[in-house]
Amino acid sequence: MRLRMTLAATVAAIATLAAAGAHAGTLYSFAGPTGELPTDVSITKSFSGAAGAAQVAFTLDGYASLDGQNFYEDDFTLSLNSAPILSGTFNLGGGGANVVFFAPVGASVNNISGNGMAVTFAGGKVLISSPLTLLAGLNSLTFNYRALPGPAHAGFQGTGDEGWGLRDIVVTQAAAGVPEPASWALMLTGFGGLGAMLRLNRRQAALVAV
Repeated sequence: MRLRMTLAATVAAIATLAAAGAHAGTLYSFAGPTGELPTDVSITKSFSGAAGAAQVAFTLDGYASLDGQNFYEDDFTLSLNSAPILSGTFNLGGGGANVVFFAPVGASVNNISGNGMAVTFAGGKVLISSPLTLLAGLNSLTFNYRALPGPAHAGFQGTGDEGWGLRDIVVTQAAAGVPEPASWALMLTGFGGLGAMLRLNRRQAALVAV
């Protein structure tokens, strides 16, 4: 019984060390910035990955009087493989309320501009991170800003009044990596100990038989 428990503990420790070799691999990165773009324009970034969970993080730049929720409202939407996964509107210089319309569980949206509800014409930034569920192979992220149309809203205003852009886009996915040299050493030590215990057990069994 003691031997079985020791063997189980050793195997579990070795499995833990092997798992420790896993790391977050970068599937895509773009430092940018894109510079100022008009609303009603999309940016698409494509990359390859394995099917399953991943993460995207990026900075949304606002220029001049990009608006939150008001008459001049401009809405941002992030889509994965053409399906919207996150949407919101933010006061990036044009006034209005900061509102996240929808986002996946685990997403983070942080407007660091400090504009409140005021019209500042000073632009601003939003830091966004979101979990993703990727397809095997090629995936596409689409970033879109849209000026809400009239008559309920002001409609398109152009870069003379407002604009948007992106920077620091990073897509990561957990990947099974090769263990570090120190992990390999510990794993080999574990296997050596396992072999020694097996040899000792056989020797003890042989003595008992005699």
